[in-house]
Amino acid sequence: MPSTVAPSGGSKTQPADDQFNWQQQWYPLAPVSYLDRAKPTPYTVLGRRLVVWYHAPSQQWRALEDRWPHRLVPLSEGRIEPGSGNLQCSYHGWQFGGDGRCARIPQADSPQQEAAACGSQRSCVAAFPVRQEQGMLWVWMEAGPGAAAASQLRPLPLPAELLSSGGDGATPAGSLLGGWYQRELPLSAEYLLENLLDPSHIHFAHSGVIGSPSRAGSIPLHLAGPLTSQGGFQLHMDRQWQGRAGRQGGRGQQQAREIPGLVDVGEAAPAGGSGSVPAVTRFVPPGLVCPGTSRVFTAFFATGLPPVLQSALRSDALAPLLHAFQFLADLGAHQVIDGDAVHIHQQERTVRQEGRRSYFMPAAADRGVMLLHRWLDEYAGGGPQYFPGPGAASSGMGAAASKPLSRQEVLDRYEQHTKHCPSCRQALSSVRSLRQALQLGSASAAAAFAVTVAQALATGPCLVLAPPCASLSLPLVLGVAGLLAGGAQQALGRLERQFVFVDYVHADRK
Repeated sequence: MPSTVAPSGGSKTQPADDQFNWQQQWYPLAPVSYLDRAKPTPYTVLGRRLVVWYHAPSQQWRALEDRWPHRLVPLSEGRIEPGSGNLQCSYHGWQFGGDGRCARIPQADSPQQEAAACGSQRSCVAAFPVRQEQGMLWVWMEAGPGAAAASQLRPLPLPAELLSSGGDGATPAGSLLGGWYQRELPLSAEYLLENLLDPSHIHFAHSGVIGSPSRAGSIPLHLAGPLTSQGGFQLHMDRQWQGRAGRQGGRGQQQAREIPGLVDVGEAAPAGGSGSVPAVTRFVPPGLVCPGTSRVFTAFFATGLPPVLQSALRSDALAPLLHAFQFLADLGAHQVIDGDAVHIHQQERTVRQEGRRSYFMPAAADRGVMLLHRWLDEYAGGGPQYFPGPGAASSGMGAAASKPLSRQEVLDRYEQHTKHCPSCRQALSSVRSLRQALQLGSASAAAAFAVTVAQALATGPCLVLAPPCASLSLPLVLGVAGLLAGGAQQALGRLERQFVFVDYVHADRK
């Protein structure tokens, strides 16, 4: 009899050879625009610390375990050696190639000793396969001799419309609209998945943003096809939710969602419709960091666009413009995330104390959450299996799972997003610089106004702009300029806070 994995709930567990392997999967690591080719960057995926860096000789991004085998310090604190392109540890200067093999040990007593030490498996660092597709860097979370071959057998968790068609030269049918949104949240991945598979919360948690309680109603969800270990499951929705403006949420009559690698929040084409009808789809590949922490990635793509527009969206010439204004889309996405984050953080703490058996889910709209946990229990060991042992992230990273956080910590836009996003980081810097300039200009105008008025009044009482006191027209101009600068400064202050922290109070959103 085949062995089985012990269930975490009451569902029947499938045989071990039909279990979902959390390590043998592609995970979104980071939008390529977030990465700096000049220096290594640390990331954590599935509880394992990685260092990501650009290997110039191969012109490829690489991912190694962020753990130096000599004294176990993080390689992400190192630098890229300009001559060889290797990753150099900044503690003792050891160098590593893109395959994780040690290439240089400066402290070796002789060339022979260095060659022997570099040839030892103990001097190597685990290397993970990576792929760059649709502006995202993806990592395969299994290392070892067979990892590269195994990773080629599994497609990236992208919608089929965005996947390249291999070597036949065909381009994807869909086009990415703008860039990626990424935000690292103090929430465990399984609770974010619950949220994504629950369309009925939209009109309440996001009231005034993308929903309205007055338009809420029954949302019958049903399973389309079987649950499988690798394919997860797919849900169909028999009616669409309506947006704030009363428009339908999409053109089709179905909304398909799959797990574990991809939550495709899109609409199918209308029955009998033409494939040339433009349709926009949002997709969310979950980013698993460690218990209590996960990344949200969101992007939109369109199908059925005119060829000219499709070519323009894929053009490198348009990329800088889209990148410059990406912060506007990100500020809008923050509102959606904030509407869920406080709920999910408190929910996670309560479930850890009481267990999810306390859930009462009587409606068909709850079917997505029920199927998620059924799939996790039957095929995936009850939940994400984070990497244990050497190389695992410190327990402090998952602190959100065990302690209550303040609203400031849960909704901290700067730490979770802005400081990592190049578009938002640049926009915030520009806003702060302009605000400082206006502050200086306002103060200068106020000082000049006071001096000019004092000098004008020293000649005797008069009316502004009335002869012989026309000299008071200058202080009037200075006063108006100061008021305008002060108003603009306050407006920029409000905009600045959008990049840092905005408290989301549901009672204030009708």
